[in-house]
Amino acid sequence: ASGYHTNYSQKKLDQTLELYADYTHTWAEKHNFEAMAGYSWQHFYSESFNETFKADNTPSTDASYYLSTPNTGKGELFLVSFFGRLNYSFDNRFLLTATFRADGTSRFANNKWGLFPSVAFAWNLKNEEFLKYSQSVSALKLRLSYGQTGQQDLGSGYYPTLATYVYNTNATSYPFGAGYVQPITAKGYNADLKWETTITYNAGLDFGFFNDRLTGAFDVYKRYTKDLLNYTPVAAGANLSNYLDANIGDLENTGVEFELNAVPVQTRDWSWTLGFNAAWNKTVITRLTTDDERPNYYGVYTGGISGGTGNTIQVHQTGQAPNSFFVYQQVYDKDGLPIQGLYVDRNADGVLNESDRYYYKKADPDVTMGFTSKLIWKNWDFSFAMRAMLNNYVYNAVEAANSGVSNSIFYSGSTYHNVLNASIKKNWQSNGAADVLSDYFIQNASFLKLDHVTLGYSFNHFCGTNISGRIYGTAQNILTITNYDGLDPEVAGGYDGNIYPRPVVGIVGLTLNF
Repeated sequence: ASGYHTNYSQKKLDQTLELYADYTHTWAEKHNFEAMAGYSWQHFYSESFNETFKADNTPSTDASYYLSTPNTGKGELFLVSFFGRLNYSFDNRFLLTATFRADGTSRFANNKWGLFPSVAFAWNLKNEEFLKYSQSVSALKLRLSYGQTGQQDLGSGYYPTLATYVYNTNATSYPFGAGYVQPITAKGYNADLKWETTITYNAGLDFGFFNDRLTGAFDVYKRYTKDLLNYTPVAAGANLSNYLDANIGDLENTGVEFELNAVPVQTRDWSWTLGFNAAWNKTVITRLTTDDERPNYYGVYTGGISGGTGNTIQVHQTGQAPNSFFVYQQVYDKDGLPIQGLYVDRNADGVLNESDRYYYKKADPDVTMGFTSKLIWKNWDFSFAMRAMLNNYVYNAVEAANSGVSNSIFYSGSTYHNVLNASIKKNWQSNGAADVLSDYFIQNASFLKLDHVTLGYSFNHFCGTNISGRIYGTAQNILTITNYDGLDPEVAGGYDGNIYPRPVVGIVGLTLNF
């Protein structure tokens, strides 16, 4: 008999303990005070074991018995928080809130604790004498706030700041005596990691008119994020790895958000509600802790692509939006078609190289919008939801990888293959390392989507019984309006390698209440 056998086990444990106490007091009818203090403890633990060995008659003492070294992995994370909040209100007109958090994490060796205060003030204008008896204004509140929040989550495990070791692969084991020795390797680490901190300033206005038939909110904010946590390249020889987690720099966000809700119709048989929201945001990297002032430093490369070994299409750089595309400027012929291999020599040195790439567009949209509607007539209900993104750009990796005629063979073996229309139009013979980095493939993916439509009917006393319920039908991903050339313009991160369309989904359902 021959073959192999694998044993594998995994254990995960999440534990949480929270304690808090609060105190409230009201005096002179107009003053209200509330205080709260608490403690939170969280423990996350994981353990795994795996081994692979021969399933034949090979003795377990034989050097060839184990096909992989028995491996046990363990890890745990502790999060501890002390928090408190103070609320004060006067005459239900002026409201003041102050909070404070002290958060600690076992992830960080030298900077375990982060301190995060916040304060907020609200003025309820509706309760002032000049608006209290207004028939048209039903709500009006001004809000101002300042706050800090922290982030310690990483995708690289629980011990990014501690010296750890790992077994090498089986291929690097060597014979010693009667068996084999599995070497271990020290892993890279950054002992000075600390909390990523976001500081936000916000001013807002809540309003309501005509007995709240029309309500909404308007917010303006400024947000600073410092000590950004990111997985970044390390200079050769500077550490035990070429990539490490690091606090690489600062971000600045400026934004405006608007929300409006309306009830145009409200009668005995008819009800119609509408909702609309829109947000504009601008994000810029204001500092990189890497030496971003040195010559020929283009930033922290990110967004790896399939075309060309080690190629990346995006970069983080001071003065640019995160994940900005870093590309060559395509040259076009008199018919407006891209000329293969011809790009603008932006520094005019006669050589096309990395110094001719430039920062062009970004993955995140400038504006997001949403629209909802629900119409009810007697027992019938009809609703739909739409979304839109404006000026979100996408690297069309599918088109880039198949732009050359030689990449889409007409006939191979016994199979005929389709050639992309884009390939024929561009008439490229192949796509080289520079071609896949052309700004031609950075495409505007603005879109309007009809996300779902629902039609339902509610009933009582089904067939003379006391059973009530609702029958409904829903369709999802119904319509997308866009000029983007790929299958789906909604791409997280700005890299589109998708070759499968998102399906249209239909659901028919029945709910019964007994």
